[in-house]
Amino acid sequence: MARVGTKARRLPAARRRMASHENTPHSKKGFVSAGLGHSAVVLESGDLMSWGLSRQCQLGVDYLTEKDAKKGKELPPPEDRHTPDVVKALKASGDKVTSVACGSSHTLAVTSDGSVFSWGAGAFGKLGHDDDSDVRIPRLVEFKRKRIARVSCGPEHSAVVSEAGEVLTWGAGSYGNLVRRTLTRTLAS
Repeated sequence: MARVGTKARRLPAARRRMASHENTPHSKKGFVSAGLGHSAVVLESGDLMSWGLSRQCQLGVDYLTEKDAKKGKELPPPEDRHTPDVVKALKASGDKVTSVACGSSHTLAVTSDGSVFSWGAGAFGKLGHDDDSDVRIPRLVEFKRKRIARVSCGPEHSAVVSEAGEVLTWGAGSYGNLVRRTLTRTLAS
């Protein structure tokens, strides 16, 4: 444990590279979120990068082309990532990510057209796909005629704010953390 007045330790070279983002394809960052064992950053270009634990598929960096999927190709087991990696499915779709939120074992991202994508452990329905299935490649969360502005993740639940100011929540709600009615009061920016 460090004490006041002691010298700070120098980070190992590999950690300094990650901290300075020398290994990323872009230099400017726009938004960052940290979960229990993983993190994600939205770059100024609209690309999303993530790193950390991937045991519950929360990184979203895996990708299958339509051609590979039709051939029946399967993904290898998820691997932890020690450096940021691009979330290829969102990049391939052409969507620019504007915001990201990391939970304990899942991730949500908002794109410039107001769409939300989720991936990771699906327990308690926290991914918003009307089931408890785990999702390894980012998948669109369906909202009827709503454009989403912001996302947030708790350990076992998720929340979004629409552009109209509505708060929508889903997942585990054992402590009253889910709104059971739509909040329409406009939220401060």
